[in-house]
Amino acid sequence: MKNIYRTLPEIFWIYNPWWESTALIKEDSKLKELESLKFVYRHPFLEEFPFRKDCILTLRGPRQIGKSTLVKQLVESLIEKKGVSGERIFFYSCDSVADYRELDTILSAYMESARAITKGRLYIFLDEISFVREWQRAVKALADRGALKGCSLLVTGSSSVDILFSAEQMPGRRGRVKSPDVDFMPLSFKEFFALVKGQPASKKKLLDDYLICGGFPAVINEYFSKGYILDETFNTYLSWIEGDLHKLGKSEETAFSILNRFIKHLSSSFSWYKVAKEAGIGSHATVIEYAEILKRMFVVFDVKSLLVSQRLPDPAKNRKVYFFDPFIFNAIQAKVNDYSSQQYSYLAKKVVTVKNKPLLAEGLVASHLKRLPGSLYFGRLVRGEVDFVHRNKGEYRFLEVKYQNDINQARFEAFFKEAPKEKLILVTKNQQFSRRGIKAFSLEDFLLL
Repeated sequence: MKNIYRTLPEIFWIYNPWWESTALIKEDSKLKELESLKFVYRHPFLEEFPFRKDCILTLRGPRQIGKSTLVKQLVESLIEKKGVSGERIFFYSCDSVADYRELDTILSAYMESARAITKGRLYIFLDEISFVREWQRAVKALADRGALKGCSLLVTGSSSVDILFSAEQMPGRRGRVKSPDVDFMPLSFKEFFALVKGQPASKKKLLDDYLICGGFPAVINEYFSKGYILDETFNTYLSWIEGDLHKLGKSEETAFSILNRFIKHLSSSFSWYKVAKEAGIGSHATVIEYAEILKRMFVVFDVKSLLVSQRLPDPAKNRKVYFFDPFIFNAIQAKVNDYSSQQYSYLAKKVVTVKNKPLLAEGLVASHLKRLPGSLYFGRLVRGEVDFVHRNKGEYRFLEVKYQNDINQARFEAFFKEAPKEKLILVTKNQQFSRRGIKAFSLEDFLLL
C-alpha cells in the first residue's frame, strides 16, 4: 500500500483491510458467514450498482436485514469483477460518528490521501449513517467543493424517513442515476419462495414456514437448518428495536405498550386517541410520535382510509396498522406476552394457529401491497368496508381477504352497489374462481403474482 495511507488513523485500516491486500476481502467476516449459509440471497442492487457514475445513493432497510453484508458484496465485486484497486475503496461504519463535522473530517482525510495517489474513480461506503446528526451537510459540502467528482458514494441507514429526508436536502447533487434510493426490506413471500423453493414442500407449507420465520435471510437460514429459531435470535432482533429507541431517548416500555395495542387491533381500524387511552398514555400525541418512529424503523406501517364512492382519501378518520414482517410480529408478540424464553414454541403453538390465520393472512396481503408502487388504503363504504384499495397511476384495485373455507358472495353486495363498475380481487384460503366481477386467488398464489 502506498506510504501516504500509513498516516491515516488505524481504524481506517481496520475497516479497509483490502488496502493492505485485495485478497483480504475474502477474509471479511460478513462474506465468510455467507459461505456457511444454505440460502444466499442476492439483492438486485448487486447487479444494478452504477459503478461508472458520479452518484450519491442511499440503501435503506431495517437493522439485521443484511445491508452491511450487501456493501461487502459490492466491495468484493468491485475488486474481483471490475478490477478496482483496493486504495480506491473506502468503507466506514458510522455507528459511533457523532455529527456531520466528524464525518467531514473522516471523509476529507481519506479523499485527500486517495487523490494524492490516484485519479481513478473512488468508491465510498458509509454504513449505518442514520444517527449521524445532519450527515447530509458533510456530503453536501464535499459535493459543493467538487471533491465528489469521480466518486460513487453509498450511504446505508435503518431509519427510512431520516435518511430519505436527509438525502433530499441535496438536490442536483445525487447524479444521473435512475433510482438513487434503494430499499432492502425483509423478503416478501415471493422472494422467500424463490430463495427456498428447492425444499420438498408445497406452496401452502412454505407459506406456513414464512409466517414463522419471515423474510430476514439470517432467520430463514437458521429456521431451515435447525428446524426452529433460537431464543437468542429473537432477542437479537428485539435488541435492535430497543437499542434504536434508546438512541432516540424513547421509552422501551411505552413503545411496546403501543405495539401491544397495535397487535390487539390488528385488521381493525382505530384512532390514536383509542390507543393512548388503552395503553394508559397521557396524550395521543405521544402515540403518534412513537408510531412515526416505529414506521421509520420498518417495524410497522399504517393504512389510512379512502372513501370508495368519491375516490378521496379520508386521513382524518381512523387507520389500521400492520407489521412489515411476520418474524418481527412474532418476536414482539412473544415479548409483550412475557415469553422471554421458549419464544419459538410460543409462536408455533399460539401465534401461527388456525384461529389466527385469517388475521395473519390479511397482514401478509397488506405487506405485499405496501411494497408495490402507489398508495395503499382501506376502503370506506356507506355500509361497511373493503379491506384494501391500491391506487397507482390513477388506477384503483379493490381487494378483500377471506381466509376461510366458505365464501358467501352476498357479503360483497355493498361494495358492488357503491362501485358497480369495479372488479374485486378476493384472496381466499384455497378457492380460485372468476365470476360476477370477482376474481379469487388462494393466498399463496396471490402473494406469488
